Amino acid sequence: MSDTAGPRDQDRGTAAPAPAEPRGGDPACWLERVCADCGAIQDTADFTSCARCGAPRE
Repeated sequence: MSDTAGPRDQDRGTAAPAPAEPRGGDPACWLERVCADCGAIQDTADFTSCARCGAPRE
């Protein structure tokens, strides 16, 4: 074995860490649009009954 580093050894551990993935998507809280009975997300926050199961809003 040689004490000198070969080309493969030079690449190990020298790469910079990958940048964090950007976070995207929907707003943080859709809770006001979720039906408490079936979990369906409604079209508006002011719904009176669920469009999927018909349960009244609590």
